[in-house]
Amino acid sequence: MKARTRNPRPHNPLPESPYEVLALFTGAMAGASLWIMSTGALMPFFTAELHVGQTQLGLILSIQLVGSVAMTSVAGLLTDRFGDKAVVLWSGAVMGLALIAASLAENYRWLICWLLIYGIGYAAVTPAGSHAIIFFFRKADRGFAMGVRQCGVPIAGALGSVVLPAIALHFRYTGALAAAGLFTVATCSIASLLYREPRELAGERVSVRAMLADMLTIAREAPLIFLTLNAMVLICAQFALMGFFTLTLVHSAGYSLALAVALFTLAQFAAIFGRLSWGWMSDRFFGASRALPLALVCVLVALVAFGVASISPATPLWLAAAIAAALGFAAEGWLGLSIIGFAEIGGEERCGSALGVGLTWTLFAGFVTPVIFGALVQALGFPAAWRALAAFELVGVVPALLASAMVSRAIAAHSSS
Repeated sequence: MKARTRNPRPHNPLPESPYEVLALFTGAMAGASLWIMSTGALMPFFTAELHVGQTQLGLILSIQLVGSVAMTSVAGLLTDRFGDKAVVLWSGAVMGLALIAASLAENYRWLICWLLIYGIGYAAVTPAGSHAIIFFFRKADRGFAMGVRQCGVPIAGALGSVVLPAIALHFRYTGALAAAGLFTVATCSIASLLYREPRELAGERVSVRAMLADMLTIAREAPLIFLTLNAMVLICAQFALMGFFTLTLVHSAGYSLALAVALFTLAQFAAIFGRLSWGWMSDRFFGASRALPLALVCVLVALVAFGVASISPATPLWLAAAIAAALGFAAEGWLGLSIIGFAEIGGEERCGSALGVGLTWTLFAGFVTPVIFGALVQALGFPAAWRALAAFELVGVVPALLASAMVSRAIAAHSSS
């Protein structure tokens, strides 16, 4: 099927600054991510008030990701269909109202149901706004711009892990849920209302059948397939960091829980720096290639994972801190590169569809990682599990290089035509 095409347009034809647009969508991403990034910090409150076990606690977090995995492709289609402005507004309303409803129903089963709905709304967070980044920023600046936007996620985690537990201490976990819901509605509404969406990005009123056909077409494009495979490999390291790095420091190095959490926090601050740096480096040193720096990220993550595997009680604290910072910088800092790579493959008219395809498989890999990594830890121990992860990360170099070669050939062919 031949893809729909549009006439070329100049970037930023509107009087507003592209950085105003970036600020709006970064704020929306931070607001939408506040709850999901802070859920772990509220686990003690759920335990005390809902009287649930460890398995049920784990479901509180994983159910949100299930909703996102299930609906990311649909969210991408809806963004192509209705535009960023509408999807940011309505997804923010879905997420915020779901959290507020969960705060009113003081019941574990209802909490799970409402968090599933929150996760469904969260699926639209990345696709909605990516059209604007593609449209308002030159290709040479998009990597850094997307890195800035993706910083909204770790910023939300740092803010929420401090503010929401403080609210829960005074108003129980239901107060934290309500506060997060109100913040989500507010930030997404502000972004939608203040964003002056270009007419060309307001979406195309086409049939669902045509939209699905477009998605199937782009899902078969080789560069997207290889870039998705690379992202699936890299997100395994990100979820291993999120779920097992603190435990590794406690069990392998004998650190106190407080010290292990402090090093994990250091990794999160390094992740913010990484999300800014990788995008900037792809723009300035890799000729706006997204795949080549992703290949380098795989190598760095593998080296750092080997470093994590070597941590023991004899490891100096400064070295453990350096490993933690390097792990956050590499294993969490890369995501903006993949997202802008997906979006550029789709182009302005199919950006949401490309993101939907790539992120669905990427999130699925993240969803299964804790189970597999945990099984390796149980069978072989923490050092062996991290060494296995390091070897696996090197596999991600291959699809990244293949994607880079294909995109380069496509650009050369377009330039010569």
